[in-house]
Amino acid sequence: MFFGVVTTFAQKPFAGTITFETTAEGTDDPNIAAQLSELTQEVIVMGNNTRTNMSQPGIDVINISNGDYNLKTMVLDIPGYGKYYIENDAEKLQEALKKVKFDYKYTDETKSIAGYNCKKVNVTETNLESDEETAIVLWVTEELMTGPNINFGTYPDLKGYVMCTEVKKAIEGNDMTIVVTATKVTPNKKVKPTTFLRPSDAKPIEEAPEELKKMLRMGEDEKE
Repeated sequence: MFFGVVTTFAQKPFAGTITFETTAEGTDDPNIAAQLSELTQEVIVMGNNTRTNMSQPGIDVINISNGDYNLKTMVLDIPGYGKYYIENDAEKLQEALKKVKFDYKYTDETKSIAGYNCKKVNVTETNLESDEETAIVLWVTEELMTGPNINFGTYPDLKGYVMCTEVKKAIEGNDMTIVVTATKVTPNKKVKPTTFLRPSDAKPIEEAPEELKKMLRMGEDEKE
């Protein structure tokens, strides 16, 4: 009976905060390095759910991924305008994912990230409308005990939690690899399910003033 209780406790889903930093490989440009250094993210995690808070000039962005209900919500907090949200439910996400194919190749290569053993996964993301392929390297861990549906909206059916992402990009004419890596994991048993609900004072983006929609490139005259 004692060992049964210990096993149940050990398998309780992870809850806490994971801090990520962004760097670039393949460039010595100090301006790019300075810009990327400001992209530190803190992700609150519990089971199948994540909440990422990001601050950008003139706007705060909250991304909520609720794997318990297959729901993704982006909340825009804009000074002088208030909070507005864009929400995608399971049906909308499935429609979007029909246009993309993910091919995962799990390898035996491992490394430690923020104290957790991670395996390398080579991903080929194919746009089924254009046949364009994007190569992505993920480092995932199964030691965090996150929920099985935590990757539903980004990398469906991927096993484990992503602790590092490597993507090749061309920025200002320079070919480089953008690397987003977990640097710190802080368990926190006080994280509540309500953390992953959209703020009650946020309004649908459809109710935003037209001038704000234009600023966000959502105005009718921005569509060509």
